[in-house]
Amino acid sequence: MARAGGGGGGESAYNNQVCTLVSGTGGQNTTPYVKVTYTSATQSGGSQVTTNTVITGATSDTLTLKADRVGIQTVRCKLTHPVAVNKTEPLSEVTQTTDTSLLSRANSAIYTNTVNFETISATNQQISTLNVEQLSDFAATFGSSSQNLFLNSLNLGAINSQPNRVFVVYPPDENINVKIIMAAGAGDDFNGNTGGHGGRTTFTYTMKRNNEYAFKFGINTDENGTASLGRGGAGAYFYENGILLVACGGGGAAGWYGGNGGAGGGAGNAGANGSGNSGGTGGVSVSTGALPGAGQQASGTIGGKVESCTSGVYWAQQGYSPCSNMGTQKFREFDGSQVPRSASITRGYKSASNVTTASGWNGFRTNGGFSSSHVGGTFVGGGGSGAYGGNATGNTSSGGGGGSGYTNGAVTIVSSDNGVNAQDFSYALIELP
Repeated sequence: MARAGGGGGGESAYNNQVCTLVSGTGGQNTTPYVKVTYTSATQSGGSQVTTNTVITGATSDTLTLKADRVGIQTVRCKLTHPVAVNKTEPLSEVTQTTDTSLLSRANSAIYTNTVNFETISATNQQISTLNVEQLSDFAATFGSSSQNLFLNSLNLGAINSQPNRVFVVYPPDENINVKIIMAAGAGDDFNGNTGGHGGRTTFTYTMKRNNEYAFKFGINTDENGTASLGRGGAGAYFYENGILLVACGGGGAAGWYGGNGGAGGGAGNAGANGSGNSGGTGGVSVSTGALPGAGQQASGTIGGKVESCTSGVYWAQQGYSPCSNMGTQKFREFDGSQVPRSASITRGYKSASNVTTASGWNGFRTNGGFSSSHVGGTFVGGGGSGAYGGNATGNTSSGGGGGSGYTNGAVTIVSSDNGVNAQDFSYALIELP
């Protein structure tokens, strides 16, 4: 059987209506190329701008350039010396002659390669990329993405199908100073009565390269999961490794025959009481850095409190204390199962069980008081979760109390507000300051 012949080469082309051919090559045993020139169409409405470039160190070994506008310039260096000999003239002739033309030829300047000098804005002096992992404390869940904050902000939040996700974010290239707007969820509305809105905190912080930062959210329809029975608002929690830096309180749920839920608190603020003759008490305020270490589950209608550092299950069994780091690790679920596709970064977040009878389930984050008041099997007036959970209502005619907020003092608080988020889920928005 005869061997098949080789395929033909591809053909280059250009549009001669807009380009002018300068040169080009092709054929076998050559490196093909085409060179064209193109002049853009004249645009009206432009204006002349001036860029001032400051050059320092031109006679030293360090050249520094600084421009006052964003843009690209070309730069090269000229190297000279009064007695340098850098040409091919014989050294004996150069040193013995007074011929100025020979000296000039022997002492010509040397130029470096031309390079681009790109001026960027102060806002984008960093690469500004955050990697995001979507994980779970207890389920085999993994998703990943990345976001350049200079191009767009990063939105994170709970969704109905996966209310209890862990969002782990980290900068892979460098430390990044970020602004975070985080808010807890609202308590549910019932029969025309309004659930309390969630507390919101805006703060700035420097995220360290390849270091774990975890967000935990929830949604008020996730009863006995991320929300209390009676649909109190879910809290919002931000951790550096296993240390709780900021918490926002969820709003209390409304009553059925009357009573609105109490507002959730921003960092450092107490939750508001639910209205009505037996409204739940809001979660108490806690001073900066003064949250006691141990977590406390809600006890009936009485709200509990979140722990100040994650205790978890598997890592506690390995002897790690709640506030300690485990070094460079992949993410592990509460039973120790490793998530193979997760990144190897410095971690300290310790996953908690979702079994409601387990000690420390959901990391004590579902701490709003559980309602005992219902209408036709629908429980109402649950307490909002937060640093301290609000108490649930005492009857169907009153609302639950809102959860309180907290900061340990590591972040810089820009604002802390009660009762801002009307959405039923908690969230965070991350952007450059």
